[in-house]
Amino acid sequence: MATESSNPSPPQNAKVINHVILISVDGLRPELLQAPLIEKHPSMARLLRGPHTFEARTDPDSTVTLPNHVGMVTGRLFAGPLGHNWLGNSDPPKPGAGGTINEMHGEYVASIFDVASDRGVATAVIATKTKFILLDQSYDETNGAMDIVGTDDGRDKIDAFITCKESDQVATETLKFITHSAVKGERSLSFLHFAETDGAGHAQAWDLADETEYRKACVRVDTAIGKLLSGIDSDATLCGHVAIVLTSDHGGGVPPRSHTDPKAPINFTIPFLVWLGVDQAPSDLYAANATMRTLPNAAENPRAEEAKPIRNADAGNLVLMMLGLPAIPNSTVNAAQDLIFVPSTGTTVR
Repeated sequence: MATESSNPSPPQNAKVINHVILISVDGLRPELLQAPLIEKHPSMARLLRGPHTFEARTDPDSTVTLPNHVGMVTGRLFAGPLGHNWLGNSDPPKPGAGGTINEMHGEYVASIFDVASDRGVATAVIATKTKFILLDQSYDETNGAMDIVGTDDGRDKIDAFITCKESDQVATETLKFITHSAVKGERSLSFLHFAETDGAGHAQAWDLADETEYRKACVRVDTAIGKLLSGIDSDATLCGHVAIVLTSDHGGGVPPRSHTDPKAPINFTIPFLVWLGVDQAPSDLYAANATMRTLPNAAENPRAEEAKPIRNADAGNLVLMMLGLPAIPNSTVNAAQDLIFVPSTGTTVR
């Protein structure tokens, strides 16, 4: 496992961006972003115009929603003394009754929201499942940590927590939030969650055939992302100043209407896309990180002590690095912020 990190300095020579959006498309199989299926998803195709891989991995012990999303925002895997230890996957109980990440772990588990909020960056969670109240409860004005960095920005680490019913609403609320932040002269970090793909998979299986509910759901999510991109493009204060990292909590299909088997490759293999605010040549994220990350065998999701593939949990410290901020205290995944996101030349896409 990676060495525990306390609170390192922000990385040098990193490209600093004003607004960063971390998108999780729940249950997104990477095949949907590859030919020929990508033709139906022009917005996500645009996000491929930068470093990316179709061979990222989930947590090695879990291929369900909440544990993997907690991993994304805390930079920790599930298991072990430095793991976040959140295993539940339904609406959490109230704080004080086991309803915060910190209660489950036994001590405070810092997040991307702590690092950003304590340094004056506006933060938002805009999600389409009610279970994400876990994040708001864990980092609210009562359960969030004291701000001991510079100006006291308070204990509430998430400025806007919004639950949406539809993907289109996620795009609308995100544009409102980042536009408002830009108008105020603030930088921002937004965490978005789209659930429609997962819901369709549970209802009628992760079927990649034409016109299935799963495929239709992916088109709806892509349309919402397109609305978000159009809004960014049309605003001079945002265009060229917003970066997006897109990944997923899991794939799906084993069992056919679920994704609970952590040993099944179609459950643990996920995409990981880095779009830097401008359309660039597609490049291979593993090739750019050949000395830091190991491309796993297609049938394997290695444990942390065995190898370091690119994981969805890399996203937390990556988005902070893009903002020029230090790593999440005591995180273990990408704690050195060594995942290179600037595209290299002469690479091919995996």
